[in-house]
Amino acid sequence: MKLRAPIEGIVAQRVSELRQKGALYWACCPFHEERTPSFAVDPRRGTWRCYGACGEGGDVLSFIQRFDGLSFMDSLRMVAREVGEELDEKALQSPGTQAKRDRRDQAFELLGWAAAFYRDALGGPGGAAARDYVKRRGFSDEVCSSFGLGWAQEKGSPLLEAAQRAKRPVAWLVKLGLVREDTTSGRAYDFFRGRLLIPIRDRLGRVVGFGGRLLEERTGSDGRPIAKYVNTPETPLFRKGRIIFGLDLAMETVRKQKELHLVEGYTDVMAAHQAGFGTTCAVLGTSTTEDHAALVRRSGVNLVTLVFDGDNAGRSAAHKALRGLLPLGVNIRIAELPPGCDPGDLLVSEEGIVEYRRRIEGARDWFSAFLDGLSLLEGHQRAQAVEEHFSLLASLKPIECATRLGELAEALEIPSADVQAQWKAFQDHRRRSEAHARLREPEPVGGDEATRAGGGSTGLDTVFGQLIGALLLDNSLIPLYASLEEGVPQGELAVIFRALLELHENPDENSPEENDPQIDAARVISALGAHPARDRVFSLQALAEQADSPENLARDQARWLERARDEAELTLLRNNLSQTVQSSGVDETAKDVLRSLHEKLRRGRVTSTPRSPSASAASTSL
Repeated sequence: MKLRAPIEGIVAQRVSELRQKGALYWACCPFHEERTPSFAVDPRRGTWRCYGACGEGGDVLSFIQRFDGLSFMDSLRMVAREVGEELDEKALQSPGTQAKRDRRDQAFELLGWAAAFYRDALGGPGGAAARDYVKRRGFSDEVCSSFGLGWAQEKGSPLLEAAQRAKRPVAWLVKLGLVREDTTSGRAYDFFRGRLLIPIRDRLGRVVGFGGRLLEERTGSDGRPIAKYVNTPETPLFRKGRIIFGLDLAMETVRKQKELHLVEGYTDVMAAHQAGFGTTCAVLGTSTTEDHAALVRRSGVNLVTLVFDGDNAGRSAAHKALRGLLPLGVNIRIAELPPGCDPGDLLVSEEGIVEYRRRIEGARDWFSAFLDGLSLLEGHQRAQAVEEHFSLLASLKPIECATRLGELAEALEIPSADVQAQWKAFQDHRRRSEAHARLREPEPVGGDEATRAGGGSTGLDTVFGQLIGALLLDNSLIPLYASLEEGVPQGELAVIFRALLELHENPDENSPEENDPQIDAARVISALGAHPARDRVFSLQALAEQADSPENLARDQARWLERARDEAELTLLRNNLSQTVQSSGVDETAKDVLRSLHEKLRRGRVTSTPRSPSASAASTSL
């Protein structure tokens, strides 16, 4: 089934600055930082393409996949819902893919069942203490319902027993981190006990894990304090580095306001939402990752406000959060709360809400906030703090970095040259460390320029990638080079080449184009469906566009393949000659081999480096 989804409408819902100019729609690329629009949407073909730094492109499904961070099937479901079409999912998936999808859906369903079990326990007789705690914290029934709060009883293993009664797969509960098995006795038991449970959901609202909080501080049998918060162990569905807590509830507001508030804890997020700060989320563990940054970018925000305590612990947490966010290029501010005070404590009263709003509105640029504490430090502490700042400045663009270094020198009241000298020493040390790390890495296979440009790991990958790109640009070349299919290396390129040939051999009679429809990247991507190879098609076409003509590019790749075959035959003949001479001396057999060898040598040898599109263009223009 092919969805008739207006790509410009789908993209405009996520990229608000998309504007029509002529036949195309343009905006700054949502996948990298830029000031001049290079991201284009073509409604006629149903495609998008970045003509800037990232060079990515695809159809409406690939855009949803990348922007929303979804799988192919989840993207298909989302688009289908938006255009009001029904999906026959089993017809869209192979048996193996369907089985994998079924297992994943069953895992999500099991986690949803567990969340409902814990939620019912909170409202039952055994949840009285937890309900009292929630009420003391000032949380309303509405916010408790929105976040799905639950309760894990202190004694026994009620979740395990309920699963056994309902014939739920206990082994799956173990894999999902809700049940543990004693390594000695093999006895299974509930992981969470005596804790208020907060479901952790992905951005689509699916439960992937739980956070459990003690109602009061406690110590274990060894006298050591028991951790106040415990999360579900890492599982295939739950990765702390890929989850922003509360984003499923905040996304709509975040996209409208283009702003995101990041706090430290679960209850901080709940309190903020209850007080009307609907753009509030939390990163589990405070350290941001590339996946966290990708989620922030997909939300389309222009401003991120970090809300932390004003003490050293709060500053340290903000520093960790900045590491992953600064490369995004968005504005980042820091709102400092009174020392020892978190949002969950402050937002329980009207006065606290007023103070919190004042702190948010008075949030300052992240660098200015850090500079405050530097002037109070001396000696080693000051030098160490400067080094910590350098690690953040290293992720900035050169002009901004130079500006920040000047602000740093001014705040420290020292000559700018001294700061520049220490910055240079820091950069030199970092480069030496990186170079040393590279020395320990194995050499990549195929280091020539053409291979790097083509993204392949071998010469054959590069050649066939460029050949496919040429055929996408000029379909009249397909019959001329179809016979080369048998030489395509197994993998994604072979899948793409076969799809290209099948589209040419079996034209789509229902195509909206008249006569002979163009087989371009968009059509091949559509034909590939959920296959991972679809992600490479646009880059192959984009690379081929650098050549002077598709015809010359295809011809050069075919010549390289022919010469490569000659080289292989030449090597084989040499080996045969060596074996013949060693076994029987120079006789008639050896003479035949020599004659064949001489003929091959007359045809000339071939270099092992295929031409890139740019090289092809240069050679044919001479």
